[in-house]
Amino acid sequence: MRRFTCRLQQLFLLAAAALLTFSACQKDNVAEVVIPVISNPGLKDGKDTIAVGETRVLRPQLVNAKEPTFLWLVNGVTAGTDSTYTFTPTAAGDYTISFKVSAGNSLNSYFYRIKVTDKYDNGFFIVNEGWFGHDKADVNFYRYGEDTLHRNIFQRENPGKTLGNTAGYGTVFNNRIYLVSKDAPLVVADVHSMKEVGRTAPPPAMANAFCPVNNSTGLLSTTDGVYPVDLGAFTIGAKIAGIDGQVGGMLKAGNYVFVMSQSAGIVVLNASNFSIVSTLVKADVGLARTPDGTIWAGEGQHLYAINPTSLAVNTIALPFPLYGAWGAWNATMITASTVENAVFIAKTNDWGINGKQIFKYLPGNAASLQTPFITLPADRELYGAGFRYNPANNTLVATGVEPGYGTHFEKNTLFIYNASTGAVVKSIPYTGYFFPAIPVFN
Repeated sequence: MRRFTCRLQQLFLLAAAALLTFSACQKDNVAEVVIPVISNPGLKDGKDTIAVGETRVLRPQLVNAKEPTFLWLVNGVTAGTDSTYTFTPTAAGDYTISFKVSAGNSLNSYFYRIKVTDKYDNGFFIVNEGWFGHDKADVNFYRYGEDTLHRNIFQRENPGKTLGNTAGYGTVFNNRIYLVSKDAPLVVADVHSMKEVGRTAPPPAMANAFCPVNNSTGLLSTTDGVYPVDLGAFTIGAKIAGIDGQVGGMLKAGNYVFVMSQSAGIVVLNASNFSIVSTLVKADVGLARTPDGTIWAGEGQHLYAINPTSLAVNTIALPFPLYGAWGAWNATMITASTVENAVFIAKTNDWGINGKQIFKYLPGNAASLQTPFITLPADRELYGAGFRYNPANNTLVATGVEPGYGTHFEKNTLFIYNASTGAVVKSIPYTGYFFPAIPVFN
């Protein structure tokens, strides 16, 4: 019995040893699984917004990737097999870029999501007068989030074509930007690409501003009255009867078009047939409209609030005078918020220039006219229209140059302020003889 027991123990030990040997062999034969880790995708949260023609280089960082292979797909279509991928879109849209890395017997992946806008969608324009006698007028573009300006984009997008010697106004309507030069045709470009789509013949007189009225017609103000423009054929019609001499800013509101005449005052036109409905007060500064519909203008130490329906005019006394720029017309320093009933005006010299202080008037609050809402730095002053409200993000965009003459005009700063608080959001210095006329928003 004892011999049998010993024999069983020997057999058990032999079996255990065999099992251990088998397990060790099995472990040696199974490859270790090592998953490649994407430690940094190279793009925060894998998301971005860029414009057509811009480039993003996607360069994910890897850990534990032994002899890896790569695969990139853009919206499901194979686009590359390198460790990095350069994405340069040619069309707007939403893109999903898939990155797949294989290493040995394992795989990992990451998904980038990039929104692509048209070339000039994600920002705003600054129409520049140009350096008279040296450079033609043109347009700069600021893309949100950047710290620079894309310069002279009209000539860049339209080789061989130019604006006039002095541009003074621009506005966006129905996906087109209308660019007014004092001594040249009205030029129309696609607002997304800045490619020219048409231009009128030279106007009968020096042009100042343009006002879209409906899908087929707009009005062009000049030093000799107002002219209708066919927006399809790009032709200028006969002068509007009853308005002579220099005309500046215009604004369509409801059934009326408000027109600033230097000699007559604010002339109200019927928007359907352009007959004169009424003539209101004279104004040097204007026009702007607050969310309640009120039309704003000013002259001397008076700010005018015009009811857009009854055409009644309410006069607000100002602690400082307002000056326009009829002698060398510009769009004047006035603009209005779209989120609150607030109108912004500037204190300037008697030529309507050299302003540094911007006031934010809240109707009924006289105290809001006592203290500047914004004061530019000592080494900058407003130029051209000075500033405009940006409805896209509730900011006030101001164009500043160095005080003085000559070479001082080469030193510019683009200011962006919070329109609710007056705080500086961004200030971007840049050089060049641009002579900024007016910011324009899409």
